[in-house]
Amino acid sequence: MVESWKRELEKVWIELEVPEFLTEIGADFEAAFLTPLRNSSLESNPYAGHGWTFFRLSRLPPGVLHAYPLRKVESSPALWEEWFIEGDEKHHHSMRNFSSHEDASKGQGTLLNWRSPVGDVEHPETVMDVDWHYFNDADQRPYLLR
Repeated sequence: MVESWKRELEKVWIELEVPEFLTEIGADFEAAFLTPLRNSSLESNPYAGHGWTFFRLSRLPPGVLHAYPLRKVESSPALWEEWFIEGDEKHHHSMRNFSSHEDASKGQGTLLNWRSPVGDVEHPETVMDVDWHYFNDADQRPYLLR
């Protein structure tokens, strides 16, 4: 069963054209996504409660890749990630709805705060109206596959 969730997640990425997207932003799909996926010893998909989608934004070409909680975030801990490029800088935001100083202590730097503005149409609905704490992760690998 371990291999089936890996094949399903890889299929989602291929259908979303994640390899092409990562190439456009200067990241390596094989190294950042496939290798951690294939090397994972997890019994089940750590992203089972997440959706994967693109938001095509003219101000941030070629867009933003999101791994977001499928259910509206309430009080239980949640993780949301986004990948994009702005200018020459690659971004991988690893966001939580609780302040985890563990990430800051691992050399990720100061945690930043973000909350969706009124009328936001650039992010998944389930992450709206939540106080998020994040850092720009230099490691492009999906956080839950490390």
